[in-house]
Amino acid sequence: MSAAPSPMPQPKFPPAPPPQPPARPPAPAPWTRAAPLRGISLGLVCADAEAPAARLFRDAAQDLGAQVTVLDPARITGGGALDSVGRLLGRLYGAIECQGLAPALVRALSEATPVPVFDGLAAAGATSSVLERDRQLRAVQTALLAALR
Repeated sequence: MSAAPSPMPQPKFPPAPPPQPPARPPAPAPWTRAAPLRGISLGLVCADAEAPAARLFRDAAQDLGAQVTVLDPARITGGGALDSVGRLLGRLYGAIECQGLAPALVRALSEATPVPVFDGLAAAGATSSVLERDRQLRAVQTALLAALR
């Protein structure tokens, strides 16, 4: 008589933990949740793209989802007729911010362009206080939203 093979001892594994729901990414900051200007391009006409006012305008617009293109004022005002340049800018951009241009030139560009033209909307952005810069950033965003809605 042969003995029946003894069963192999089964390894003892701890019970599997219950399935966990997938981790959610952290919620974005309140002002970045909605991007109401997504898909809109804005033109920034200024001589110095790294000036505090230019950076403030770019930050405010990009926080709202807009794209900002910096334009050289010499290329806008030099040579061609301002009417045709204004019409072209109106086709390319949803709004135009002018910084450091003569008021008469901004007024003429505004008359030639079918989109809102701002004259130094973010010009008061040269501040060192973080709270003051944040307030100015929100003011620029409010003006952009009001003009482009």
